[in-house]
Amino acid sequence: MNHYQEAKVIIVYSYTAILELYLLCSLDATMRACKYLFSFLLLAVGHRYVTCRTIYLEVNTPTKEEIAFLKKYGYLPEESAEDIDFAYTPQSISEGLKKMQAFAGLPATGTLDSETKKLFNMKRCGVKDIENNISTRSRRYLVQQGWSSKNITFRVLNEPSTLSKERVEKQVEASLAIWAPHGGLTFTKVDTGHADIRFSFMRGDHGDGFPFDGLGHIVAHAFPPPVGALHFDDDEFWGDSPDKEQQVENDITDLFAVAVHEIGHALGLYHSDVKSSVMYPYYKVSVEKLSLDDIMGMHEIYMKDELFELEDIPLDVTESDSSVVPKFTRADDESNENEIPDLCYTNYDTIQVIQGKIFVFEEEWVWVLSKRRQIEEGYPKRYHDVFIGLPADINIVKTIYEKPNGKISIFSGRQYWEFDSNFHFLKRGSITEYSIPRNVPELTTVFISNYNNKTYLIEYERFWRYDEAKGAMDKGYPKDMSAWRQLPYPVDAAIIWEEDTFFFRGPRFWRFDNELVQAHEYYPLPTAQIWFPCQSNDEMYRYITNDEP
Repeated sequence: MNHYQEAKVIIVYSYTAILELYLLCSLDATMRACKYLFSFLLLAVGHRYVTCRTIYLEVNTPTKEEIAFLKKYGYLPEESAEDIDFAYTPQSISEGLKKMQAFAGLPATGTLDSETKKLFNMKRCGVKDIENNISTRSRRYLVQQGWSSKNITFRVLNEPSTLSKERVEKQVEASLAIWAPHGGLTFTKVDTGHADIRFSFMRGDHGDGFPFDGLGHIVAHAFPPPVGALHFDDDEFWGDSPDKEQQVENDITDLFAVAVHEIGHALGLYHSDVKSSVMYPYYKVSVEKLSLDDIMGMHEIYMKDELFELEDIPLDVTESDSSVVPKFTRADDESNENEIPDLCYTNYDTIQVIQGKIFVFEEEWVWVLSKRRQIEEGYPKRYHDVFIGLPADINIVKTIYEKPNGKISIFSGRQYWEFDSNFHFLKRGSITEYSIPRNVPELTTVFISNYNNKTYLIEYERFWRYDEAKGAMDKGYPKDMSAWRQLPYPVDAAIIWEEDTFFFRGPRFWRFDNELVQAHEYYPLPTAQIWFPCQSNDEMYRYITNDEP
């Protein structure tokens, strides 16, 4: 049943007494409502003209509790204190419902259907969904103030009636560990005194202006930095069992799932309208990891200056069996001779950091970025115009790296061309000089690790380690690429940026942990919108898994 159903009415009146009447009623509008509307129209035709307007028919009026819900979570404006006659109109309530439905991922009909009614009774967080009247978002994650320090203390002040404090602390520590790597954060437990983030269990009106409502509905709420308080409703049956069916059957609320969500607020995140996000406001029984939406929000608050600068990214992650963006293909006709590949919709021949800047090579072009997402003026350029003296018949830069002495080597096939720091040609050489066997047709990646200052030369499934100071290959090489755990191969590029190691393959990249010798958890991520000034598109959200074509 609808609660306010929109009906559009068009009347055309002429002096020849010809009347055309089109009455559009929804299928679930009552016949009585249509008859009332028709009678109104018959009275109206006595006028010289009737203007067209939208009329809202009251069919299923929302309850006071449902209107209070819409107001509480930001979908309806607060009543005006200056206007004692203030009242919500049918149209304003319909618009509020549309906002609520859109945020929850339902069709935004503006009508009170059965799926919408379920939302009013679901367990959820007590924090507003739309803060400060923000009804449209340029990106799905929204952030506020974060903590000024990455070393954050926490304390569990008490325990619920259904769990011991020891079990609560175990769940809290596991929940904090979910967030820590995505902000470079360290959480330290304290047993006395003040802590940045504080967990407590309370009932009813507990003095913060946001009273709990007993079993069900609101299960918890939290306050952003610098407050950092997390309150859990002790009228809930809190549990720490991973048995999903048992939790549902016994109306148990999973402490871990709720704690992960509330910690997001305590770290500075608002609610998200992405269903896969842990910051989605409605309770989900099973939480295993953060979504891309959550990760992007953390990067925006805590790692923007260290890794990513992310803007305008609607992130609804979907998985696909395809993992390769179609490469740009230039036609042979002269009209397309000067066409430049789109940096946002192509794979890359190679990427490297040279003289503190990011160089991206594709076909005959090179882009130079002074920072992530900031292409230098005048680029892209043909790389033959940048690296003066590179032979004209070199049609691909397979890999490139900057030596410790500042000289730069470009590799193509088994040959390399060396340039000075001003990109002027010095000499030509062969990869045989690096002790690479003659049966290796080409190298796919060369880079110098900041972990041991050794030069790594990578082909498709093997790699070598070269000592530039000694001018000799280290013993025991080549080794299999499987030694770089959690990375696919062959890789297209490897770079050192802001003291971190990153590997690139197709449209994805991985952040690598040199200590553990494996890719960081929650990688890969899509390359284009993180490293380059690219607008998002549906294709890019496939690239957060290691699936291969």
